[in-house]
Amino acid sequence: MLDKKVSISFCGGCNPLINRGEVANEVQELLSATGIQVTFNSFDTDLVIYLSGCSANCAQRYGQRVSPCVVVAAATIDAMEVDEKQLVDQIVIRVRNLL
Repeated sequence: MLDKKVSISFCGGCNPLINRGEVANEVQELLSATGIQVTFNSFDTDLVIYLSGCSANCAQRYGQRVSPCVVVAAATIDAMEVDEKQLVDQIVIRVRNLL
């Protein structure tokens, strides 16, 4: 998985139900440990994680359409509900499966 780049794109944060910064930092740490470079709010990458704090999903709604992507909207990943305690691990698994 070396030489892969992932970007985390954020919503505006007006109504966060999750701590987006904490989630992003943990995801960055775990992906970086496997050799995946993580950037923020860039679309020149192999995959984009749209990280929205609530179900309105503004990160993807108002962002550029990039595929492949992982869409996080509060405690859901790609429209599937996830236990908030498992959110980071499930994002990492999804990213690794797509790369």
